[in-house]
Amino acid sequence: MQSLQTAVNVVAPMFLMLALGCLLRMGGLLDRETLERLNNVCFKVFLSLLLYYNIYTADVADIFNPRLLGFALLLQAAVWGLLFLTVPRFEKSNKRRGAMIQGIGRTNFVIFGTAIGTALCGEGNIGPISLLVAAVVPFYNVLAVIALEIFRGGRVRPLTLARSVAANPYIVAAAAALVTLLLGVRLPGFVESAVRDLTRCATPLTLIVLGGLFNFGAVRGNLRQIAAAVVCRLVVVPALALPVCIWAGFRGVELVGLVSMLIAPTAASSFNMAQSMDSDADLAGHLVVFTSLFSVLTMFLWIFGLGASGYIF
Repeated sequence: MQSLQTAVNVVAPMFLMLALGCLLRMGGLLDRETLERLNNVCFKVFLSLLLYYNIYTADVADIFNPRLLGFALLLQAAVWGLLFLTVPRFEKSNKRRGAMIQGIGRTNFVIFGTAIGTALCGEGNIGPISLLVAAVVPFYNVLAVIALEIFRGGRVRPLTLARSVAANPYIVAAAAALVTLLLGVRLPGFVESAVRDLTRCATPLTLIVLGGLFNFGAVRGNLRQIAAAVVCRLVVVPALALPVCIWAGFRGVELVGLVSMLIAPTAASSFNMAQSMDSDADLAGHLVVFTSLFSVLTMFLWIFGLGASGYIF
């Protein structure tokens, strides 16, 4: 019963915020242009501040976990490698291949990792998850660029990749937080209070914006690809990877971080990247929408199942 209640408490608030975004868009209070601008603000400001604050307020001894970081990156490399081998066997269109690999492999870890981590571990206890986000999200970006370049017949440019990673707001925020943490620098009280208050609106606002950006149009031509990718992203990948995480001995906040990384829906930014790199942007957008929609159910089931088994709480 406790695991059921916890799963509801984690997933229900996220569902309500996504639904609110949908309703605000349908009611005409927010238009697509405004939502896209807000999405950019969330990405570059609010979520970056949240990442900074979670690392800044963490305990140095708790946050540095090379084993966790190395395991997560190796696990993601294995997942993406498997996708590179399997997706082309079932999909003949190169544009769709790139979009599907990115849509299955690249999760919305920033938003859902923070939301799930805070709900399960408590505010102020997710420093290790924030550092994991800072390591995994740029790795996602690199892998996504490689996938989209390969399947549009382009050439991967290491220097361009390096610049893109270095300019990522999450990398900048994490680096700044680590510097202040390691040097023992404390922000002035009024600055720290302002940052803390801003971080509290990051996850709700981002989820509302994501809900408002849902677009269900023109799915018929991509129905088979959408169904396959949604099942792979929300069911198959977690089913293959989570037992490995448990077998490796991860528990507590470490396992919560890995679970959040694996059960989250497709990253919203995958649509923009697919669009800018001549991939199937319509399919990429549909994967964001439908994985986000169905993840409400699958996240609940994964959290309930892991909780009932005694692994995460």
